[in-house]
Amino acid sequence: MALNKAGKQMQAKGEFSKAIERNPKYTKPLYQRMNIYKKEEEYERALADANKIKEIDPGYLQPQLDQRIIPELERLQKEKFEKMKEEVVGNLKSMGNSVLGYFGMSVDNFKLQQNQ
Repeated sequence: MALNKAGKQMQAKGEFSKAIERNPKYTKPLYQRMNIYKKEEEYERALADANKIKEIDPGYLQPQLDQRIIPELERLQKEKFEKMKEEVVGNLKSMGNSVLGYFGMSVDNFKLQQNQ
């Protein structure tokens, strides 16, 4: 835990992972690793650790996990996905505009519809 507080997140994450390997039912290192994943914006992994904690010890931080932590991680994961999706669409539009520019056109000349 001191490693985590010292800001050596990579080293701390490795130590927590080793502790989890030695004792897969030990929830404290799972919780600490979950927090590191959250700080690193690895929300999917943080969510997996949170769900693993619930599975191992349903009483451990149950109200916080159900009411605050898991919903927040799900929201952050969704926001990150939406941001990545917007970046990809923006890059595709830019690439399309660079090709269509040779013909005096842009993607704005076309009506884009999402498949149902």
